[in-house]
Amino acid sequence: MNIVKASGEKEKFKEEKIVFSLERVGLNHLKAKEIAKEVKGLSKSGIRSETILDVVIDLLKRDDPMVAIKYNLKRALMNLGPSGYPFEKYFAGILKEYGYEVSVGEIIQGHCVNQEVDIIATKGNKRYMVECKHHSSSGLRSDLKVALYTYARFLDVKEAWMKDRNPQKFHQAILVTNTRCTSEALKFASCRKVDVIAWHYPQNNNLEELIEKKSLYPITILFSLSDKVKTKLLKNDIVFAKDLINIDYKKFAKKTGVGLNELKKLNNEVQLIYDQS
Repeated sequence: MNIVKASGEKEKFKEEKIVFSLERVGLNHLKAKEIAKEVKGLSKSGIRSETILDVVIDLLKRDDPMVAIKYNLKRALMNLGPSGYPFEKYFAGILKEYGYEVSVGEIIQGHCVNQEVDIIATKGNKRYMVECKHHSSSGLRSDLKVALYTYARFLDVKEAWMKDRNPQKFHQAILVTNTRCTSEALKFASCRKVDVIAWHYPQNNNLEELIEKKSLYPITILFSLSDKVKTKLLKNDIVFAKDLINIDYKKFAKKTGVGLNELKKLNNEVQLIYDQS
C-alpha cells in the first residue's frame, strides 16, 4: 500500500514508522503497534499522509488524550501561522529557555542596507543571527534561496562590523524552519557554516528535540484552541502551552474578551500535558 506525502511524493506505508513516532511521544510499544495496525486496516492505497495523521490522532484521543496532544506537534507548529512572526516569538522563547538572551525583530546596520534580524541570540561571549522561516504546510521546504539570503544577510552585517560601522559582532548565522530543508539548502549551509535547525534536522538538538526535552509546546498544540482565541493569546505574548498554567483566567477573560469556558477547556488540555510530563 502506497501513501501520498504532503510534497506529492509516494512512499510505501510502514507500520513501524507510525510505531516509532508514537513511542517518541510516550506511548508504550504494545499500544503503538496496536494503533499502527488499526491505522493500516482503516487505510487504502493512495491515502494522504495528512489523512493518516488525522486517523492516528482520532485513535489517540480515544485511547490516550495526553499523547494525542503531543502527537499533534508538527501540525501545531504550522498552525502558528499564517504570518511568520508568532513562530519567531515562539523560537525566541525556546532559545531563552535554553539560556540565551534574545531580542526579536531588531534593525541592524549592514554594510549595504539595514537588516531586520528575526532573532538576535546571545550566550556567553557569542552572538547569533537567527533567520526564521515558517511554513503553513508540511509539503513546503526551505530551499536553497532561503539558505542563500540567510548567509547574504549575515555577510552584510558582518562586513559592517569589520568596517566599524556596526558595534555588534555576530559570530554565527542560524536558519530555523518548522518543516524541512531541501538537500541543496543543507549542502550550501554546511559549506558556508550556517547552522540549520529544522524538523528532524540535525540528528541531535533538532527542532522537535528542543521542544520535547523541556516540554515547550506551542499553544496551537491544544485541540480546543480556536483561531480567535489563538490571536488574542499571541497578542498577549502567550506562545507556550505552559504559559496558560499560571494565568488568572478571570482577569484574562475580562481583559481579552475570551470566554471563561473556552479558557477552562484549554486549561484542562494543558493539565493533561504537564501533569504527566
